[in-house]
Amino acid sequence: MHELIYFASPGYAEPTRFCLEISQVNWKNTTVDREGFLALKEQGELPYGLLPILKTPQGTLAESNALMRYAATLAGIEPEDLFVRGKVDEMIEIINNWRVHFTPTFYIENLDEKIAARQALFVEGGPIDAALRDLEKVIEASPTGWLIGTEDMTLADVKAFLNVFMMFSGQFDGIEKDMIQNYPGLLKYHAFMANDSRVEAYYGAQEDEFRWVFKSNAFSPKA
Repeated sequence: MHELIYFASPGYAEPTRFCLEISQVNWKNTTVDREGFLALKEQGELPYGLLPILKTPQGTLAESNALMRYAATLAGIEPEDLFVRGKVDEMIEIINNWRVHFTPTFYIENLDEKIAARQALFVEGGPIDAALRDLEKVIEASPTGWLIGTEDMTLADVKAFLNVFMMFSGQFDGIEKDMIQNYPGLLKYHAFMANDSRVEAYYGAQEDEFRWVFKSNAFSPKA
């Protein structure tokens, strides 16, 4: 049995959750609140004092990127070809680099200043606007629809789909759902991913304030 422990929100654990779900392993999704997190920390359950962690039959793993790569291998979506896997990792690191611009906004206490700082990231030519347009170019260049041009989903697709569209879920002040309309290539990719049978099976029946963005009709005009 594998047990993933994290907060209820998608956050850093969502790629691992999805990969575990489409794998053939038995797994348990354990969610905690702040008090639960502090209790785990005090009990010495967190190797580096942070969540998420993944308890495996061989021991506990920490660090979200390590967890999702482990789970992706269990799910059979990590390419065997070393170069292709390198391209997958390349795309994952590009997406991770967005945090350099986004994370500091969490420490802005004044709400108006926080909103202004986040919206500045999305203006034409802003750091995240530029990154999303680069991602659109990658999508457009793919001969198969999958980010790395593979015949099936890879961890790069999982990471991109969950991280990109999570930004527009309404949980971050200053980032509105309608802002995604500026990126038609991303909307096309959303439809491609959200209608995949594995994605649809996992997210289609989920009803919460965040994960609606992973459903096929999330950004349709009537949604």
